[in-house]
Parts: sequence; C-alpha cells; structure tokens
Amino acid sequence: MKKTIVIAVLSILAILPVGKALAQNKLEVGVNFAPRENLAAADDIPNMLYKYGAYGEYRWVLGKFFDFAAHLDAKAGPIGFYDYQSKKSHSEGFSISGDILAVADFNLFSGKTVNPYIGIGLGPGFGMHNATLDDLFAGHFFIYTDLRAGLELFRHFRISVDYSVPLLSEMFTTLNVNVGWAF
Repeated sequence: MKKTIVIAVLSILAILPVGKALAQNKLEVGVNFAPRENLAAADDIPNMLYKYGAYGEYRWVLGKFFDFAAHLDAKAGPIGFYDYQSKKSHSEGFSISGDILAVADFNLFSGKTVNPYIGIGLGPGFGMHNATLDDLFAGHFFIYTDLRAGLELFRHFRISVDYSVPLLSEMFTTLNVNVGWAF
C-alpha cells in the first residue's frame, strides 16, 4: 500500500514543474461509464456488469499539438454473472476501482472548434470487489496503461473513449466512455 501511494505522489510531482513554464493550462472534470469490466479471466469469477464514475484532469499544453495531464479517475458498480441463455444478470456484490495516470495527448486541430485527439497514459491504480469499509486497502493494486481517443468541441466540451489495462493482469480491464468539460 505504501509503495502505491509513493508511486502516485512521485508521478504527480514529476509533472508539476512542466506546468510552471506554460501559460495555457486546462482543468477538466467529467463523468464516465464503463459498460462492462473484466474482473478476471476465469468464467466462474464474477464480472463487472457496469460502472459509473467521475474523473478530473489537469492538463499542461506543450505547444500546438501536444498536451500532458495528471488524470484521477474513480468508478464503482455492481458485479455479478450475466446468464446469456436467460438474458438476466445476477448481482454478486460491489466493485470499486480507480487510477492516477500521467497522460500525453496528440491534438490534431488544437485551438479549433473541432479537435480530435489520441493519447496514452500510465500510472498506479487499484481495484476491489465485494468491498466494505473494513477492507478498503485490501484490494488489488496495479500499474495501468491507458489508450484513449476523443473529440474536443468548442474548446471545452470533451467526449472520449479509453481502454484501461493493468499491466501483468487481466483483472479490472475497462472500456470507458467519458464526457467532460475543460475550463
């Protein structure tokens, strides 16, 4: 646990000096939805049925086409089995997950009304299922890699899709749909 906190703090501190030299910084907040999450590769272990969450991102603009961001994300939702024959889901508990990522984006039309972008992120994350307050720190800790693509409209409204994959594990792999506002 201490190692994960140290990695998270060092990840954020490593990018702070970059922001001092730049005038165009952006804060983004938003909500996300994960239609399904693979909690494990085995068929007999419950899968995430869906997740809702929130995220925040502080972005440093690094010239015309690139920006760099500190991204914080947290999601929660029920877990269970989906019976494909009866087309019903059976709830088995609750899951919580989140991550702190350093993200780099390439903007195709930065500063324009419509700006498509692609990006990649890396950083620590956690996940736990059947969680209670007593076992808050008894979850799984990972290093996440994140691939994303999105569209910024009118320089503020952002819609994106990202695919988060923990390194060396198949648990808590998530496809997210994000909607946010950049200030």
